[in-house]
Amino acid sequence: MTVIDFYILGHTDELARFNFACRLSEKAYGEGHQVYVHVENEDQAKRLDALMWQYKPESFLPHNLVNQEQSAPIQIGWQNHPSHHYDVMINLNSPQPNFFSRFARVLEIVVQDEKVLEQTRKHFKFYKDRGYEVTHRDLRG
Repeated sequence: MTVIDFYILGHTDELARFNFACRLSEKAYGEGHQVYVHVENEDQAKRLDALMWQYKPESFLPHNLVNQEQSAPIQIGWQNHPSHHYDVMINLNSPQPNFFSRFARVLEIVVQDEKVLEQTRKHFKFYKDRGYEVTHRDLRG
């Protein structure tokens, strides 16, 4: 069964959320996982793509957008059902995609923005109501 982790940040902006998605992607990739980052739309995907190229000068995050020909270990998408991914999904979209359960882990990033807080509360309740193992890591301290 899919394991769900919520990471609660003290920040309020999308950039902090995207930077943390880069950090989680780097960690998961470093542990040998394939990562799919699910965003709302193509514009967000392109912004996250650009951020991953600049994330850390000493780090390399092999990634690409899902609709590109090559298949990197980290992929960014906004459409339904990335058929070749099943390991780790970082969800930055609401509602959560209906294909989330085929991933071993789903990571949700919470920032202190009212819209994001409301969405991720709904996600948390959705997962819990269906019996998924849900943990949260409060990183606001």
